[in-house]
Formats: sequence, structure tokens, C-alpha cells
Amino acid sequence: MTLRKFLPKNWISGALAAWLIVPAAIAFWLMFGHDIKAGLFSLVEKKAVVYSNVVVEIGESGKHFAQRYKEMIDVNDRNPGSHFYRLNWPDDALGTITVKNGSSSFVLDSVLSVLGDTDDTYPAEGIVGLSISMGLPPRNNVLHDEARLKFYALLQHIQEAGWKRWIDHSMPRLKGADALRYQMSGLENGAGLMSLDPGYMPSLDIWMKINDMTGWRFYLNDVYMNVQFMRDRGKMDPNLPGAYFLSLELESKGSFQRSALAFEDRKLWKELYPAVRKRQAVERTNSEEKLRSFGFKIDTEYHSPDE
Repeated sequence: MTLRKFLPKNWISGALAAWLIVPAAIAFWLMFGHDIKAGLFSLVEKKAVVYSNVVVEIGESGKHFAQRYKEMIDVNDRNPGSHFYRLNWPDDALGTITVKNGSSSFVLDSVLSVLGDTDDTYPAEGIVGLSISMGLPPRNNVLHDEARLKFYALLQHIQEAGWKRWIDHSMPRLKGADALRYQMSGLENGAGLMSLDPGYMPSLDIWMKINDMTGWRFYLNDVYMNVQFMRDRGKMDPNLPGAYFLSLELESKGSFQRSALAFEDRKLWKELYPAVRKRQAVERTNSEEKLRSFGFKIDTEYHSPDE
């Protein structure tokens, strides 16, 4: 979801922080907020029809999406500049969705909710953001090692659908254990936003040390995606079952690039965004030079999929 549209220009690492803020807020809601009676939508369950399989895609018309699932969807048009579209599934009948992107698609099970948004300033772009919330079965009772294997199976599933690992252009090009070591190191401001390598599966011991809302980021067909998880901190014994919440955040390329600019500059984003990339390239060069001195190996063969 493109919360970044409403944020100022000078924030962490090219506007990546919203990819933490939005899933964290949704995670808190889904794990702890069933009794809270506030939010974007009325939480009174009033939908009689629940679709077991839903297709979502960045770029689809919000009106068409709402019409297709009209018996289930909640639409919020009360926010100036944006429309929001929410689908919720009950705990005893979680959803299955197909995430479509051009000719690519992959399927997600155990889905709790989908929240999409459109930007009224750019109506032709359709849905520019999707926030997908899901659990890892058995919900609230999955062994941590089983969760580790299931999570990396999901990352593999995403890659098989054609999605490529994406590293923010201001961040160092690291892979494997180096990417995780840097992400957990705190060596630089924003290191915690490092996109981890989906091809590197850590041991259970290291898995248990990975921070909540760590990101694995991907790109395909002008769409960015961030995959994150959050755990119930009261169930962290590695020998006992835990509870995991997963989120997938998708955002159109246009929306992502506009969000790197000050709000008043975003109508000129096509002209101004190249300067952002130049600044990010300098930041990456400086970071990589520093990390070499700490023994990190820079992945010079990495090629950004959004270039």
C-alpha cells in the first residue's frame, strides 16, 4: 500500500521505511486488534459472500476490482486523493489468492486480507499498491523450523514465477550470508532495510535471530514487492510452536518512484527521478567502499532488474 505518497521527502533510504510501517501496522492489527473498533473501514462483518479464490494485480482498475468482488469487498472513498479496497477472510475459512503480473502468476494460501489502493491523481494507473496479509499454517501453532522451511519455499515459489531479487539502489550489493550479516550489523544507518538473499537459507539458530519485518524484495514487470514476516514474541522457544504473520507489499514502479520525491515535486517525477538515482549511486559506492574494509564481498555481478 502506498502510504509513502503522503510522507515527506527526507526519510530513510529512498522511502523504503514505509515498507516496514504499513506491514507492521497491519500485523499489529491482525495479531492483537480484533477488539479494536476503529480504522479505515467499518469492522462490522456484513459480507454474506466470501470468495475462496481472488485474483489481484497491480494496474487493474479499482472499479473493475470492486465490481468483480462486490459481494465481499469494502470500498473506502472517504480519503482525499485515494480509494482503498479491502477483502477480509474469516479465521475459519482463510482465502486463496492469485497474484498476477502480466503473464506471471503465483498462488498464496492462508490469506487473511488484501488491501489495495488507487491514486486519484493518476487514475489510468489503476491499483498502484497491494498489501497482502497471511499466516503460516497451522496458524499460531507452527514449529519454528517448519516455518523457516515454509517461508523459504514461498520465496522460491515467487522466484519461479519470474520475480528477481531487488536491492535498493542506495544499498550495497551483497548476497548470501554477507547480506544477512550486514542487515543485522547496524554498521550503517538504514542497514536494517537491506534486501536479503532469497537463495540463502540460514540455520534455525540464525533464523530465530532475524528481526521482525526484515525484507526480501523483488521486482518484475514494473512492480516492486517486499516480503516480510512477524512473529509472536511470546512464542520464541525454538523447540516449541510459534505464530507467524506474513505480509507481501506490492507497488507500481510509478508510485514507487514518485514516493522518493517531495510531495510538491511528484507531478514532475519523470523529469526529477533520474537525479534520485544519481544520488543513490553515490551512496552505494560509498557504502561498498566502507564494507570492503570490513571484509564484506561485494556482488559485482548483481544487475538490478528495474534497469
